[in-house]
Amino acid sequence: MTGTTLLLGASIAVVGACVGLLVAVGLVRGLRIMGERREQRLLAPLHATLIAVAAGEDDDGHGVRELSRTSGRTAAVLDQRIADLLTKVRGAPAEQLIEVLRSHGALRAAEHDLRHRSAVRRARAAQLLGLAGCDQARQGLEASLSDRVLEVRTSAAFALGLIGDPRSATPILVAVGADPGRTRGSFGLPAGVAGEALQRMGIAISDPLRTALDDPHPRTRTVAASVIGGGSFLTGLPRLRQLLADDPDVTVQARAAVAIGRFGGPDDVPALAAHTAAGAPASLRRACLAALAEIGARSALPVLTGLVCDPDQRIAEEAATALLGMGPDGVAALQPFRDLPATRSAALVSSLQRSGR
Repeated sequence: MTGTTLLLGASIAVVGACVGLLVAVGLVRGLRIMGERREQRLLAPLHATLIAVAAGEDDDGHGVRELSRTSGRTAAVLDQRIADLLTKVRGAPAEQLIEVLRSHGALRAAEHDLRHRSAVRRARAAQLLGLAGCDQARQGLEASLSDRVLEVRTSAAFALGLIGDPRSATPILVAVGADPGRTRGSFGLPAGVAGEALQRMGIAISDPLRTALDDPHPRTRTVAASVIGGGSFLTGLPRLRQLLADDPDVTVQARAAVAIGRFGGPDDVPALAAHTAAGAPASLRRACLAALAEIGARSALPVLTGLVCDPDQRIAEEAATALLGMGPDGVAALQPFRDLPATRSAALVSSLQRSGR
C-alpha cells in the first residue's frame, strides 16, 4: 500500500511538473508575442519613413531627421530594426541609417557594451559596431578577440572584417592560435571566421600574412596559407613552398599546396607530385592533386595518369577529372584508362556538367 501511494504521488508530481513547464512555456511565448506587438505599434508611425530611407528615397534628409527625433523605447526599438536593415542595405542609405543610430547614441552605447557583463550584450554590440563601420571602435573590438566567450570573439572578428582596417589583421591572426578561456579544449577564433574577416581587408595585409606563416601555432599558419591562396599575395609563395616541404602539420601542408596551385607554375610540379604518393595522408594527396590540376602543366600528366589507377577511388576519380580538364593532352593521356571505373565516373560527371550549362 505504501509503495502504491508513493508511486501515485510521484506520478502526480511528474504530471504537475509537466503542466507547470507547459504553463511557463506558454507564458514566455505569450510575453514574447506581446512584446513584438508592442514594438510593431511603436514603429508603425515610422514604418513608411524607415522604408523610404532604407530604399534611398530620402534625398532631402527629411526622413533621417524624423527618425533621429525619436527617443526612449521607440528609439531603442528603431535602432534594433536599423541594425537588422544594415545587414542588407549598402551605400548612401546605409550611411543615413547609421546617422540615425549615431544621433540616438546607439554607437557610443555599443562601444561601452563591449565590456558589459552579459556576453549577449557584448556580442550584439560588436555586431552593431561592425555593421555601422565604426573604425573608432577598432581597438575595443580587437580587445574583444580575447573575450572568454566564443560568440563574442567571433562577433568581434566579424565586425573587424566589415570595418576592413588592415591594422586589425595581426590581432585576428594572433587570436586564431590563442587560448582565451585558458581551459582544456578551449581555442581562439575559428579558422573560417578569421579567414573571412581577413579576406575583407584586401592586399594591404600581405606583410601580416607572411609573418603568420612562421607562427608557432599550426592553426594560425593554416589560416594565413588559406587567405594567401584565396587572394593575390604572391610574396608568400617562397614560404608556402617551404611549408609544403617540411611543415609538421598536415593541414598546413595541404593549405600551402592549394595556394601553390593558384600561384605556382611548372617548377612546382615535382614537389607537389612527391606528396601524392601512396602512404602520404589522403588530405594532403588530394590537395596536391588539385594543385597539379590547377597549374595544368604538361609535366604533371605522368603523375596524374598514374593516380587514375590508385586504390583510393576518390583519388583516382579526381585524377581522371583533372586530366579531362587539361584539354586534348589530358584526354589523350587518359585514353588507355578509359574503361576504368574512375575514368567512366569522371567522364559522366563532366558530361552532366556540360549539359547543365
